[in-house]
Amino acid sequence: MGGKGSGGRNRKTTAQKKAEGNRGKRRLNQNEPPTLPGEPAMPAFVAKDIAVRQVWKELVAVLADYGVLRKTDAIAIGTLCSNYVLFAQADASVRKHGHVIVTELDQETGVAVLKTNPSFRVRSDALKQLRAGWQAFGLDPRSAAGIQLPDNPDKPKTGLDLIKLAKSAKDEIVH
Repeated sequence: MGGKGSGGRNRKTTAQKKAEGNRGKRRLNQNEPPTLPGEPAMPAFVAKDIAVRQVWKELVAVLADYGVLRKTDAIAIGTLCSNYVLFAQADASVRKHGHVIVTELDQETGVAVLKTNPSFRVRSDALKQLRAGWQAFGLDPRSAAGIQLPDNPDKPKTGLDLIKLAKSAKDEIVH
């Protein structure tokens, strides 16, 4: 079946199926919305926060270099940036206060009541969201292998192409 959260493989776009030859011979979705390459407009919730806005600029630049930036990804990129800032803030709190904090001290016995730092859970949840975002945009090593960039005619495709490009004019064989 496929799709995110279904336990199967994630769906491929119609363009991807056509490029690979539609091995399953299933009917292709002819009404699939086209991808709109280009930089998306910055959402308002990103523009309001200086830290999130800075992460947005860095991430959009990386995604543009990857060639996977689309105009329709504004909210997804914005939430990824927001989760990154949230993770960084929670991580700073955990490093400063530790994983466990003293919440109260019993006056009679002198025994301290220890509880998990709430920032520890926030950091954990933000990291889960970050991983999902990284995978969606191919920013982790495992999912980067699944991203198919458009062909670059200047880039050699095989080892033989590398050898041909390395060969100079003086290497020519004269008969």
